[in-house]
Amino acid sequence: MPSIPMNILLFYKNSTYAGYFLSDRKRLAQLEGLLNTEEIKRFRRTHENHCWSLSYVETVLKHRKLKFTKACRGSSLDYSRYDLIITVGGDGTFLEAARHVKEGTVWGINSDPSWSVGRFCSGNPKNFEILLDKILAGKARVKKFNRLSLSFSDGTQSMNVLNDILICHHNPGAMSRYFLTVGRIREEQRSSGVWIATNAGSSGGLHSAGGKVLPQETQEFQYKPRELYRGKNIHYHLKGGILKATQKIILTSLMREGVVFVDGSHVCLPFSFGAKIFVNRSSDPLKIIFE
Repeated sequence: MPSIPMNILLFYKNSTYAGYFLSDRKRLAQLEGLLNTEEIKRFRRTHENHCWSLSYVETVLKHRKLKFTKACRGSSLDYSRYDLIITVGGDGTFLEAARHVKEGTVWGINSDPSWSVGRFCSGNPKNFEILLDKILAGKARVKKFNRLSLSFSDGTQSMNVLNDILICHHNPGAMSRYFLTVGRIREEQRSSGVWIATNAGSSGGLHSAGGKVLPQETQEFQYKPRELYRGKNIHYHLKGGILKATQKIILTSLMREGVVFVDGSHVCLPFSFGAKIFVNRSSDPLKIIFE
């Protein structure tokens, strides 16, 4: 990346406290009756830490006389305009920006390390100025993270996925039915859904479902059906596995109300009966400031 980014996007989240409490005083009053004082204080404390971190980042950028565009999660943006995208929040905020970035570099700032995991966030209020100076000097370490390419057969959706994909029924209590194709094997399955993850996403839901954590340097990706239905005389071959970068996964929906979740719960795409999706390694890795 250039030694001095010409176009910077400051991308931030609204805190849970702001979204659920401050935006609706009646709901706050109701929740105060349900949650104890310490729980309310915890949400408020996290909100205050986040707001302070966002204000601090803005102040530092202005002090360095760096021009930037400030935008909240959910905004409609042309990400191609920006060389450096700074996200302030946690992994959810980072992943939302990452889905839309192709050429730029993303830098995650964990606005409250005491609360948020921030696995993709190398920055925080304590080291922000130090890392920013390294970025401006062109000395920051930039890593390329592999992504998955997700596309629908009808051409309606196509995107890069940094973390993971979950294909399942929209009702968590209902059975997920689909055809799963890996290589030359195609079989009908009934389960609680299918995880597909990059190496970076392999430590999340897929790992909890029984998958393996993949090393960062690998080019491979992984899939894992969860809770396969063990009916009489049913034998599955595609129980999960690690795939080469050149391989592809195809799923065909046998559900009237199937869905595809991308990088968490915020992106939920319909996957109705007969719809088909293709998942393979993307040719566009994401550049991340990862100190």
